[in-house]
Amino acid sequence: MIPPRPRTPTELAELACPRCGAPREAEPRACTKCGHAPRTTAGICDMRVDPNASGETDPLLPGDARGALAAVADGRDYKAVLERLLLELPEARSNRLDLVLRECRGAWLPLVQARGGRALYVGNPLSGTVVGLARTGFRTTVLDLDPQRLALAQARNEWVVPGRCVPLLGGDSARLPFRDRAFDVVVQELGPPEGLAGRGYALAELVRVCAGELALVADNRYGYKRSSGEKSSFRVLRPLEYLRRALRAPRGVRSLAGHRRALRRAGLGADRAFALYPHQSDFAYVASFDARGPHLFIGPKERANRAKMLVHKVGGFPLLAPSFLFLARRDASTARERLQPVLEELARKLDEPLPVIDQLVATRGNTALVQTAVPGRDERDPRGRWTLHVTVSPLQETQARTHFARYQQLQREFPSFPIPTPLHAGTFQSDDQGIGLFLTCERRLPGLTAPQHTGEHAMAEPMYRASAEHLAKLVVAPARPIDEQVWQELFGAKFDLVARYAAVASTLEWLARMRERSREWLLGEPMPRVIYHADLRSKHVQLDAAGRVLGYLDWGSSESSDLPYVDLFHLLVHERKQESGMSTGAAWRLAIGRDKLRPFERAALEDYQQRLGLSDRYCRAIEELYPLFVTAMAEKNWEYSRPRWMHRAFGV
Repeated sequence: MIPPRPRTPTELAELACPRCGAPREAEPRACTKCGHAPRTTAGICDMRVDPNASGETDPLLPGDARGALAAVADGRDYKAVLERLLLELPEARSNRLDLVLRECRGAWLPLVQARGGRALYVGNPLSGTVVGLARTGFRTTVLDLDPQRLALAQARNEWVVPGRCVPLLGGDSARLPFRDRAFDVVVQELGPPEGLAGRGYALAELVRVCAGELALVADNRYGYKRSSGEKSSFRVLRPLEYLRRALRAPRGVRSLAGHRRALRRAGLGADRAFALYPHQSDFAYVASFDARGPHLFIGPKERANRAKMLVHKVGGFPLLAPSFLFLARRDASTARERLQPVLEELARKLDEPLPVIDQLVATRGNTALVQTAVPGRDERDPRGRWTLHVTVSPLQETQARTHFARYQQLQREFPSFPIPTPLHAGTFQSDDQGIGLFLTCERRLPGLTAPQHTGEHAMAEPMYRASAEHLAKLVVAPARPIDEQVWQELFGAKFDLVARYAAVASTLEWLARMRERSREWLLGEPMPRVIYHADLRSKHVQLDAAGRVLGYLDWGSSESSDLPYVDLFHLLVHERKQESGMSTGAAWRLAIGRDKLRPFERAALEDYQQRLGLSDRYCRAIEELYPLFVTAMAEKNWEYSRPRWMHRAFGV
């Protein structure tokens, strides 16, 4: 277990007896009113009424974390401990844990009105929302009933946001172990109905300990889909299952109107309601049900779904949205969202009109992506139309800085290369001056990202043609033969990194075999160096209505001097995967050698090859080694390695 960390009186000053409610001192003495005495369990203050009480352990089973906690107690690096745990768990639980840990679960935090102070988190302590709370200026008390799950969560917190979270064992009493109005913000994430026993605390009890704002994340009793527990995998409920849940919803699962009535009955004076879509366990969009944003983005593919558009047209989205977020206050005042002062400062710095939040996206890269617009202004007027990347996770700040710096480099050295205009990057402090939000701001491009046109070959052909031309411009060093030193730098180092985490015997064998073959194929081959995007998928290409490329987005994983041809090949493989629904491995195998590609796909690769003077031998080697490049980029930029990822993605 984690060794005890000394608690200061400030950290525990909000405590009250969970049995009788009498205020407590910080020292672990018995309650003078009822005799309840706190304990220390696993180095954590234990306020359980029953010392043997236990709660749900999702996504783990009892005992899963025992070895990991022993390793942390022995001084092992938390990142290595987590990677080992993910590898040792059965695949379903490993994937579920990875999903729960994602910090972008807190992508809605820029909408909170409080700008710092004390926060209480009630829910799954492993949730990435806890990191987001601490990251955005709150000293966060994390309450849970399971000692091992809470201890593992605290090890994560000390790794990512050291000193900003206080774990507390408790939750077996109807009364929260805190004084009245102890916290500026209270967050309760109820989780899916099948995953949380007890369904959390009564709203009245949450309101009792809340001095300002309550954030409630909960499912909709009429929601039509659920997360399967795998990333980007959702399940539409069968008719009988849907009716059963709608008619006999678990405690705490209500409709939109039902939640709002319950919030008012609990004494909250004002609330805002949002959809977490597609589902709270794995959402991409935060969309307001009110007239003010952020709004739900509805692309052309969604518009082609007549049933969905009919539901949307008749106002059915609030009724059927799978999950909700409610931000409610004790008073009826309309305090500003914490992002509002940031928008005001940016408007002053850039001398542009003050915009509002138009869209809010939780990205796979654990950032909150905010699209702004100026109400009443024509979309063709670029002023006030920005894209903000807000780093919810401190571990993503490096990527955000790389992203912005690469924009500046491209703008300076390749002015004709299409990218959004970089406008500003910096840290905006919360009321707690020790922490703030680092974000980047760029011009919001018109048009749509390429996935909105997936399958439309009339759009794909000009996109590939332009991409070949544009990417061929990014040469930073002339062609030279690949020698041992260059091979080790650009290939050998990637093999070393990927092999370190591969874990699967067949994957390790593939890496060893391809390592030797790559030397045979590539030593002596002439090759220029280019700026390498490293994650150029169709969602990072912005198109106009005719398929013309308006800009290449999201350069946080990029390299200033690396291999040519990989970016264009990656764009093509990933788009084939998206279009057909095939696996990444199947799309890769289809593209090797180009024989099975469409003429316009083949023409784009050949055009790029000719522009840079690359040999057939070099290009074929890059195609064969493609899984290496994708996995090396991921391993370099992930906060922690995902076990068996290369094997699952490519089948090697």
